[in-house]
Amino acid sequence: MSRSASPDSAPTSAFARNIPLYYLFQFVRGFHFWLPVWFLFLQSQHGLSYVQIGLMEVLFGIATIAAEVPTGAIADRFGRRVALGFGALGFAGATVLFALLNFPALIVGHLFMSITRTLMSGSDDALLFDSLRQLKRTDEYERHAGRSSAVGTSSLLAATILAGPLVSLLDFRAVIIISAVGMGLAGLIALTLREPPRREADINGDGDGDGDGDQPPSTPSGIAVLNEIRVGLRISLRNRQVLWAILFGGVLLATLDLPEFFIQPFVRSHGVDPSLDLAQGLTYSSLMLPSFLGLMIGAMLAAPLAARLGERWSLPAVLIAGLLVFIPLLLVDHLALVASLALLAAATAAVQPLAGGYINRRIPSDQRATVLSIFSLCTAVMITIVIGTASALVDAYNFQAGFAFAFAILLIGGILFWTTWRRAHANASTLHHGT
Repeated sequence: MSRSASPDSAPTSAFARNIPLYYLFQFVRGFHFWLPVWFLFLQSQHGLSYVQIGLMEVLFGIATIAAEVPTGAIADRFGRRVALGFGALGFAGATVLFALLNFPALIVGHLFMSITRTLMSGSDDALLFDSLRQLKRTDEYERHAGRSSAVGTSSLLAATILAGPLVSLLDFRAVIIISAVGMGLAGLIALTLREPPRREADINGDGDGDGDGDQPPSTPSGIAVLNEIRVGLRISLRNRQVLWAILFGGVLLATLDLPEFFIQPFVRSHGVDPSLDLAQGLTYSSLMLPSFLGLMIGAMLAAPLAARLGERWSLPAVLIAGLLVFIPLLLVDHLALVASLALLAAATAAVQPLAGGYINRRIPSDQRATVLSIFSLCTAVMITIVIGTASALVDAYNFQAGFAFAFAILLIGGILFWTTWRRAHANASTLHHGT
């Protein structure tokens, strides 16, 4: 095939089309009607305790840990568009299994949700960044990553408003199954995206246009994927800026998001249950709404925060804000704390585009999805530890005990990784200016 006929030599307008399609993909897949009620579903329909649900999340985390980097490598090898499409379609099927199977068989659907989610994790950021790279607009990454996340959260807001009333009118299983429709449609939209070049040689005009870069055509697919993982791990470990940014971003995501994990039973512990009647369903949805609104606002504020404070201070600012907002959760047990949960959700949403932008600018396109999946992997490890421990503490004591554990990890781990990352960033800047 001649280079002019290569799919990677598509006109710039083809990659410009990716941007609105990416927004549409994020919007449609955001209709997670199951998300505002899944914890209550497991408690009400299956009678599970906090520890049992926490253990399910631990298994979810282990499956994520096992699948995250290999699926990122598959996306780098075979295409981010394909990974997004089949990941979304697979997630839709997994959602149906989660709704219909009884415990403990429903764990199969839960684990399948984890594995298919990892196909999308990293692939979406990588496709967005490389599309912008083809357009020579990578400085817009935080803006588009934040805004597209906010767009996805806007559909989640709509799903949240409807979830409580729908549970009261239908039931938990029906509401969860409705979620699968949007995710399946998102998968079809993803398959219409144009795949940007994934190899530095092709991007720089030195390749043959097949998108495979330094992989010989005869290399077996399995070996090629293993090689993607090897190179991605080497990049992550050798580039200290990237390594400590991954760990710093991971501890922020794992701890700031923990209170959101418990918001559903927290609200019901104060007498609000959407399964009782329509009025309770509407009240429940109204109490879920602030946190999801916080997610949207936080994602939109990421780019202005990065522009105002710069790469060096934007993530530390989120850390400091998160520590301050955590304090009321440790002192009182009141329904008004949904306001604090909303602020923590906003802080959580700002982390991904800020850390993702920093990491993306310091890694090659060839292993972009793999390295971003390593970021997701480290986050999943931390989330698994935090949720598993906090769930046991909530079951044995109360919500404040679980929140206090997350606060301690955020304080100690956040400051440790912040200072180490800051040192690596300063050293790299000194070397760059010295050369």
